[in-house]
Amino acid sequence: MEEYYENLDKVFSEAAKIYDKKILSNFINVNIRSLEMQTLLKHCKSWMSILEIGCGTGEEASKFILRTGIAVTCLEISRGMIEFARSKMEKIGALKKFTAVRGASYEVKSIGHSFDLIYSFNGAFNTEPRIREVASAIYDTLSDNGILIFSVRNKICLGEIILYSVLGRDEKVKDRIAEETYVEVVGHQVKSKYYSPDEILSIFGKFKLVEKKGLAITLPPYLAEKIHSSILRRLLISLETVLSSIPIFSSFGDEVLYVFQK
Repeated sequence: MEEYYENLDKVFSEAAKIYDKKILSNFINVNIRSLEMQTLLKHCKSWMSILEIGCGTGEEASKFILRTGIAVTCLEISRGMIEFARSKMEKIGALKKFTAVRGASYEVKSIGHSFDLIYSFNGAFNTEPRIREVASAIYDTLSDNGILIFSVRNKICLGEIILYSVLGRDEKVKDRIAEETYVEVVGHQVKSKYYSPDEILSIFGKFKLVEKKGLAITLPPYLAEKIHSSILRRLLISLETVLSSIPIFSSFGDEVLYVFQK
C-alpha cells in the first residue's frame, strides 16, 4: 500500500507545473470549480478553522484565502504539489495564511487538532483506497456540528450515458461503473474508483447529509475539447448551472458534490 502512495506522490509531483493550465483550459472543469467554490463560501463562517484534503496546486485554497482572509491548512500527498502551492501563495501574498502538511487523506488525524470545516475537491477521494478510514478520521477531526464538503467522480453521468447509448459504445459507460478504473495524469495511469451516491451515503453514514449537487451533468470534462463554439459553451454552462440546482439531477453528474454535517 505504501508503494501506491509513493506512486501518487511521484505522478502528481510531475504534474504540478502543468496541472493548472490543463484544468483551467477546460471550460467544464472551470464551471465545476466555480460551483464548488460557491458552495464552500456559502457554508463557511468567518470564525471557522478550515482544512483542505488534497490541495493540489493550491488553486482553491488561494481563491478562498483571497475571498475570505481565512487561513487554510492543507493535507496533500504530493511533495511537488505542496511546493507549487506554497510558491503560488507567496506570489499572491497569502503564504502566512497557508499551512501545508504532507500525508495521505486517511492520515488527517495526524495534523493533531480539530477543524470546523473540511473540504476536498477534484476527485482526491477517488484515488484514496482507504476511503472508509478517511470518513472515520474526518468524523473524529471535525468539531461538533462541523461541515464536510467534497466532490467525487460519480458512477453515472447522464450526458455520457445518452451520448454513448446513441453511438452504441456501451463499453465507455461500463468503464465508469467498474469496481476500479484508471485515470490518466500526465501520461500515467492512476488507479481510481468512482462512487455512486448510495455508496457515499453508506461510507459517510455517521454524517447528516445537508446538500447534494450534480456537476457536469450534460457533458463530462474529457469531452469538453470537442465543443469549439463559444456560443454552445456558454449555453452548456447556463444549462449546467440550472440543472445542478434541481434535486432530481443531483445524482447524475460526472461528479457529485456533497455537503455533510457532523
